[in-house]
Amino acid sequence: EQGHPAAIVTGDKDFFQLVSDGVKVFNPRDEGTWYDRKGVEEKFGVRPDQVVDVLALTGDTIDNIKGVPGIGEKGARELIARYGGLENLLGHAPEITQKKYREGLVTYAEQARQSRELARIRTDVPIEVDVSRFRFRGASNERCFALFSQLGFRTLVMEYAPTAGTIEKKYVAVQSDADIDRLVDSLRAAGRFSLRVLASGSSSLRAEPVGIVFSTAPRSATYVPLSSGGAPGRGGSRTAPTLTDLLDASASVDVRERLDRLRPVLSDATIPKIGHDLKHDAIILQRHGVPLLNLADDTMIASYLLDATRSSHPLEDEALEHLTYKALTEEDVCGRGGRSLTLQELPVEGLLDYAGERADLALQLAERLIPALGEQQLDRLYRELEIPLIPVLLDMELAGIRLDGEALSAQSQKIESELAVRRDQIFELAGCEFTISSPKQLGEVLFERLKLPALKRTGKTRAASTAVEVLEELALAHELPRLVLEWRTLQKLKGTYVDALPQLVHPDTGRVHTSFNQAVAATGRLSSSDPNLQNIPIRTELGREIRRAFVAEPGHVLISADYSQIELRVLAHLSADEALIEAFQRNEDIHDRTALKVFGPDSGLDKHELRRRAKIINYALLYGKTAFTLAKDIGVTQQAAQEFIDAYFAGFPRVRAYIDRTLEDGRTSGVVRTLFGRRRPVPELTSRNGQIRSAAERVAVNLPIQGTAADILKRAMIDVHAALEGYNAERSRDRSVWPGAARMILTVHDELLFEAPETEAEEVARLVKDLMERAVTLAVPLTVDVGIGRNWKEAKG
Repeated sequence: EQGHPAAIVTGDKDFFQLVSDGVKVFNPRDEGTWYDRKGVEEKFGVRPDQVVDVLALTGDTIDNIKGVPGIGEKGARELIARYGGLENLLGHAPEITQKKYREGLVTYAEQARQSRELARIRTDVPIEVDVSRFRFRGASNERCFALFSQLGFRTLVMEYAPTAGTIEKKYVAVQSDADIDRLVDSLRAAGRFSLRVLASGSSSLRAEPVGIVFSTAPRSATYVPLSSGGAPGRGGSRTAPTLTDLLDASASVDVRERLDRLRPVLSDATIPKIGHDLKHDAIILQRHGVPLLNLADDTMIASYLLDATRSSHPLEDEALEHLTYKALTEEDVCGRGGRSLTLQELPVEGLLDYAGERADLALQLAERLIPALGEQQLDRLYRELEIPLIPVLLDMELAGIRLDGEALSAQSQKIESELAVRRDQIFELAGCEFTISSPKQLGEVLFERLKLPALKRTGKTRAASTAVEVLEELALAHELPRLVLEWRTLQKLKGTYVDALPQLVHPDTGRVHTSFNQAVAATGRLSSSDPNLQNIPIRTELGREIRRAFVAEPGHVLISADYSQIELRVLAHLSADEALIEAFQRNEDIHDRTALKVFGPDSGLDKHELRRRAKIINYALLYGKTAFTLAKDIGVTQQAAQEFIDAYFAGFPRVRAYIDRTLEDGRTSGVVRTLFGRRRPVPELTSRNGQIRSAAERVAVNLPIQGTAADILKRAMIDVHAALEGYNAERSRDRSVWPGAARMILTVHDELLFEAPETEAEEVARLVKDLMERAVTLAVPLTVDVGIGRNWKEAKG
């Protein structure tokens, strides 16, 4: 009536009676068809105004409309189309030739009229309607976010989450010396604050500071630009009116001068600092002469301890999960692709929300995550191990390690020669030349020319797989797959390390600086990246030769300190197995002891082969390997491997009991823990899927052992780092000419690497060994193997 076109969305044909010039029916079930007057006639056989007459004849059993017995929908349409309407049809009923129709219409005329009224949709109901109330004004973000969060709709949650553009906040930028001094006073008065250093790149060892942002209360932050590129532009600003005016006063920014003004609070050890990845901030500030002291709370580390199964813990994910807030990403503010800008190219007003969130959200997250650590009995691990480890890793990353470029160049040439030899051998066996790195061409050689069996096929293309495990099995029957594996190993060695490492030498220090990742490995182990020094292969002589290129500074040596069989010692402690404990207490070779327990005194095997198999069995059981995998590892039948496992548990019965107890506790609680309380969720232990459940069992058995070993190493790192600081301070006071500090520079698995003045090496080695062996007290002694050399290979021995 008010002139608005109307759409009725329904699959109910009764609504065809309402179709008119201003009303259409949309049937989503009928391939999304729209019905106007013409459409109704084509679909239903009558005009919209005749639809109710058809319904009067057919009736509807669901709605208890009786209609006229004997007349179906087809007959009803034909009758109404011929006579024009119900009343005219009933008036001519005696003349209808079909007996069934004639008698029904005559007998049930009043019932037909009643059915028509029951089927008619009433449009005269008195309803007061203000149509403008129904105008769409957009979604209710708060209600949508609450609903989609409850239902777990992650994509929609992101769309409706609160953002910097929808909340009230106070993010401001300061530039003048007076404003920065006032900020320092306010930070000191607050007693604690969160911060973030915005940088020109992701590498804290190479990036330059763009700005530093602080927060002392939720939804407030103060940003201090540290680069002239980040000075305010002349666009619109959400900050105080004076922001744009600051441009004229800050054409050039002296980073050192501004950091010196901020130093009184940044380097104040009495003021706790909060952040998300504080190590990143501290390294950048340290490189510019400003130590960041009292690293109190790191929400990235807290999140990692609460759920170590996640591969990463970015601020954006944490804010969404714990604060129901969608934070800006760097890509959001810088753009993507070739037209993207860097942070230092953005004006302050374009950067302010992003910058403010970095500190504000870290502060808010600390209020949520730190109490959760206490609830999960993780507070002690956090306070005594993970947080104190941050400055240790910071110093190690800043120290780096010297590289011998000439040694690597010589190795590169040697590997190139080895590659050429393997390449010629592969081509000779194949009977043709081909691109060895091409899976397609390699597959053609293996499975078409040589007719080797295709043991596995790839998921999408269903092509025969040339993966490592396939080639390893094929190598048992043919030499070419073995040579391809060797070629791949050499190629990776050359590309990943020998040729790549010299490119990673820092131009200012002349050393390689890896980044230690504290919140990645689910077991609690540290990993490293840029470059990854944890994965340098050491099983081959060529791989071990790479360590020769890591050298000490002139007048210095490297000291390698490596925990001996620490995971097996942890197993002995956790399982309380008398035989294992006795072996370690008597300083017996644990692999020899295992060989005796498993194979007996009359195995007939060579001593070295016996020990090799025993060593594989010892570590296989640590990682929850099955008889199937063990059989492949030591080259025996699956039945024989199972007999070895049974013999092992018979010889060390409390190990079996410990594993069973660990799995049962994990099924009950849903988590497993290390000796230090580190936890890992293992909900899959109760999965009905056998494959998933078996994988979870391996994780559950391994985590307490490998995780405890990782925690012991971290404890040792903290103790040794503190001791070396004291040692260096004492030595520098006692000597007029101090040859240089002894320092920890690298950790790889269970090994720590140190650089020390040659004249101090023996004493430093004794200090390190003593502290590492006393890091914790177990039922068995901890043993550390120490070596000294000009390079890492020499020191490792």
